Amino acid sequence: MSKKLSDLIQEKKNKGEKLLSIFLTAGFPEMEDTADIILSLNQAGVDFIELGVPFSDPIADGPVIQKASDKAILNGVNLQYIFKTIAEIRKVSQIPIILMGYLNPINKMGLDRFITQASLSSVDALIIPDWELDENQKYRDKLRKNDLDIIHLIAPNTPPERIRMIDDVSTSFIYCVAYTGVTGQDNKPTDKTDKFLQNIRKELSHPLMIGFGIKNHDDYVTYTNYADGVIIGSAFIQLLEKTENSQRKEMINRFIKDIRGIN
Repeated sequence: MSKKLSDLIQEKKNKGEKLLSIFLTAGFPEMEDTADIILSLNQAGVDFIELGVPFSDPIADGPVIQKASDKAILNGVNLQYIFKTIAEIRKVSQIPIILMGYLNPINKMGLDRFITQASLSSVDALIIPDWELDENQKYRDKLRKNDLDIIHLIAPNTPPERIRMIDDVSTSFIYCVAYTGVTGQDNKPTDKTDKFLQNIRKELSHPLMIGFGIKNHDDYVTYTNYADGVIIGSAFIQLLEKTENSQRKEMINRFIKDIRGIN
């Protein structure tokens, strides 16, 4: 498991503070932007990064992230570029980075080589939604030896027995999808959602992060009542789309402060 990621989560928990993670697509808006954006997020106080590997058929992502992924692919982004970029970031920042992607491009590289390259680049964890639990557990020892967590997703329609299995095999945190569907939808908890999140919080032995549809400070406050932190993606991608390069650092800092409710 990633000691750095687990230590960060425990430190925040001990302080009674909530975690904030930001998702961005590698190589978006432009190929050379990724490192600067991550370092700006680090300076703004984000706890860890979820870095998306662009893919032509991202099953869990809504139109905002799909569009960003398409643009990154046109920019020429691939796994080698991503590993090289993370290695460059590591020269100046140790912010935990979770690589989020799908099996197709990973299988093209080869799973063993991918895991090794991720470790050499100091990736901390992986989110691979279409990597089945039974299959990824075959790589559990290799992931552990390479200091990599595998983060599993649960949703309101996840069967209870599968939730228990995920809790048993998880090492740092569990990613809870706040609702069924894809990323980026407007989302407020219903009575059914409230009941699910209240129950899941009691059942899990691992920290819980909630994502999908979290866009602003009100959402941050709402969902951190149920969880150890939140992950924001589509709202941040939209910020990047409409921000000029010269204003990006300032706007990122403002965005993170607004989410946390800091004046």
